[in-house]
Amino acid sequence: MTLWDDVKSNLTEWYGVAADKTGDLAKVGVRRYDIFGLSRDIERQFSEIGSLVYNALGEGRSDILEDPVLMSLVDKVRDLEQDLQGKEQEISEIKTQAEERQSARAAAAPEPGPEAPVEESPAAEDVAEAAEDVQDKSTE
Repeated sequence: MTLWDDVKSNLTEWYGVAADKTGDLAKVGVRRYDIFGLSRDIERQFSEIGSLVYNALGEGRSDILEDPVLMSLVDKVRDLEQDLQGKEQEISEIKTQAEERQSARAAAAPEPGPEAPVEESPAAEDVAEAAEDVQDKSTE
């Protein structure tokens, strides 16, 4: 294999790894944005529940726990919390899959073999001899 083939192979592998990591980060980012939105929806529902309970207690109502509007809001919060847990699970699955791909890629990478001995060219021998001559003359 020539040097150019090695470079081309390495670049292709690096681009593939970069694309995979970018895709994983994008998927996680989308899920985190969804989590943020779900958290905001839960906060709004809690605000409505608090307002409803406060107003009912201000009116002197003691049957607030049986109010269908309150129960509807509580059910909605529970659904949103399940959605939130689902998004968090998706993030952990994406991270697990990315780690598995990275482990598989590392296992499939060829082991570095022994390097071929480098033969010195005649020019290298001439340079070495000239360096020795200069060193010998400087010590005299």
